[in-house]
Amino acid sequence: MTAAAATLRLMGIWAHPDDEAFGTAGLMRRATSAGHPVAVVCATRGEEGQIADPALATPENLGQVREQELRRACAAVGVTDVSFLDYIDGHVAEADVDEATGRIVYHLRRFRPDVVITFAPNGGYGHVDHMAIHRLTLAALAAAADPVRYPEQIRDGLRPHRPRKVYYGAMPRERILKMRDEARAAGQDFIPGGDEATLPIEEMGTPERDITTWIRLTDDEFAAKYTALSQHATQLPKDSPWAKMPPEQLRAMMGAEVLQLVPPPISDRAYPTPETDIFAGLD
Repeated sequence: MTAAAATLRLMGIWAHPDDEAFGTAGLMRRATSAGHPVAVVCATRGEEGQIADPALATPENLGQVREQELRRACAAVGVTDVSFLDYIDGHVAEADVDEATGRIVYHLRRFRPDVVITFAPNGGYGHVDHMAIHRLTLAALAAAADPVRYPEQIRDGLRPHRPRKVYYGAMPRERILKMRDEARAAGQDFIPGGDEATLPIEEMGTPERDITTWIRLTDDEFAAKYTALSQHATQLPKDSPWAKMPPEQLRAMMGAEVLQLVPPPISDRAYPTPETDIFAGLD
């Protein structure tokens, strides 16, 4: 790897603590292990999330607890650049669009990522915060490259910046439907997102035909992902599938991370797909 390739930078822009771990913890481990700087931007501190065990948090301090869970999860995969947009869980769509866009623009101009990963338009399963961050991130990607937008940042020394590749996190729709069918056969319900879901299950996730990028995790990368997920203890009830499954079963289910490379003009050009490396074509 050339010195220039090793310094390629990755940023994930998410809504809640744990979004990063379920989607791209293994990928982040791969990136940091190869020397790539990685940053995570989180819109909220997950203040309205569940509390799996009352010993872990209270409704009053859940946001503080989940912030620390996120920092520990990121540290488990080698990421220390963690920032918050300071919005409230469940209310991101109510944020002032210009202000929220500017907050993301600041981080894009500050960190200057070559690659950005965020939510798909449907937010995976229709979570309103996920869909809001998708929209705000796309607005910020355009604004960050425009020297006329947010001129106070330019005056403070932040230069315009345009990432080269943009990805949407993907949950294969066919896998979701298979899991639903398997749960039904066992007499159980399976609804990704639970009460936060706003879409019919048939519209959740990303059709496999649209998935461009498959990252098959090594044993080390999956172990780091498992450790990262485990840090989000407030969100893992003891009876949840994630908590009950042994690591080998989780490995079979979550041993690959999948993405959808967004075509130009959001990415800077068309890149060959399918691919197994988010930095492919950027050397």
